[in-house]
Amino acid sequence: MIKTLFFPFSHISKDQLKTITTFFPKVGFLPPAADFKSDPILASLAQKDILQPVFASVLDLGLVEKQVSSYMDWAQLHRGNEKNFQSLLKDQPYFVDDTGISNIQSQIRSGIQKKQDSSDRKKVVPDPLLLLKFAQLLDSQNEGIDDSLKAVEHSQASLFSKLLATGPEKTIEKPAPGSCDLPSLDPGRIMTEERVKSWFRYASKKKVFNLPGASPLLITTSPAVLDYMESKSKGVINALDKDFIKVHENGCENKSRWQQDFCQFLEEVILSKNSSGIIQPGADDGCFCSGQIKLRLFPEDGMEEFFDASGQSIAVCLIQLKS
Repeated sequence: MIKTLFFPFSHISKDQLKTITTFFPKVGFLPPAADFKSDPILASLAQKDILQPVFASVLDLGLVEKQVSSYMDWAQLHRGNEKNFQSLLKDQPYFVDDTGISNIQSQIRSGIQKKQDSSDRKKVVPDPLLLLKFAQLLDSQNEGIDDSLKAVEHSQASLFSKLLATGPEKTIEKPAPGSCDLPSLDPGRIMTEERVKSWFRYASKKKVFNLPGASPLLITTSPAVLDYMESKSKGVINALDKDFIKVHENGCENKSRWQQDFCQFLEEVILSKNSSGIIQPGADDGCFCSGQIKLRLFPEDGMEEFFDASGQSIAVCLIQLKS
């Protein structure tokens, strides 16, 4: 079966998990973590082999987390004020090592200068794992905010329904089990370039493209990410573009077989570089879910913007649930 790898995110939201597990039986993941002890949901999925993590080394992660902690402490206390920043350095002189705040500020400023220099486009950030860690925190916090807002909206709707109810038999309509909820906003629209480049640099460091067999199929739920990659690459092949594809809901007894057929279908499309004459798997049952899928093939000489493909073409698949 074709190998898959979720990218370029370092945090998987509940919506993303639902989308991924609807289309694929298992997927690889590059978390900026040494384990899933702090996330029982991801730990359970990893134990079931649905999620296949490639963890960061304890040494690399320790250095990055120290930088993140130092910067977050400074940002929380001083709100980025330059005067307060200088006062912090004076009052707490221990911020002078290679992982302290002074070095972080220097790296940020250096990164901005390098970004403006088109001759050094591949060095936007000093450490890809550092940016992926910040992106993980950002996406996790944004998901928490979205969950809180949804809870408030649900409580408000529930209150108005009770106030406007004409009889005791009137109840709040709930979505059917396994139905497809509308997805949240695309997190890939924020820091798209930095996410993609940092992810490829980190993935190359972890040698995920050097494993035996064909390169993994890169899976994303972000239209912004795919649009950005297409705009920065050359010779991209549009192998598949389906605005509507019937899928099975999570919990459906036919889902497992359909996923196997779907993976085989994608593998054949990648090999032939188009979907002409290849039978698309159907889902003719009572499931109401549908999705969208796009498959792009990036040739080895068209990935120079991101990393050295070393003679490998890269396939990127965008998946989304529609209803």
